[in-house]
Amino acid sequence: MATEVAESYNLDEPLLSRKKEEFRKCLMESIEEVLSFSKVVLNFLELNTPFKCKEILECPEVFSSELRDLFGQSATGIEELIIERFFIKIDKQYEKDRNKKFEDYIKEALKGYTDYY
Repeated sequence: MATEVAESYNLDEPLLSRKKEEFRKCLMESIEEVLSFSKVVLNFLELNTPFKCKEILECPEVFSSELRDLFGQSATGIEELIIERFFIKIDKQYEKDRNKKFEDYIKEALKGYTDYY
């Protein structure tokens, strides 16, 4: 998978890995800033669901699904705040689109982030 991603982004493996790690770190920081008790939530999700923090870039839909199971309809607002904060961190303009899901924003942003750098 990483080779396919590297080829599609025309980046060498070490650079792509570093950029993905920076991207993941910004996303996790955004989650922590939005959820004041994020460590508890993330630990709960990792222990009780298929979600793994280290896999959030590859499977953002798992995080979204588990957040919805935990918070119900409130998860939509939480996800929006996370995306807004995250886009600020990666210098990307946030444009709300009712047809996009959390994972769509993350995957599109990752492609743009790795293409840009």
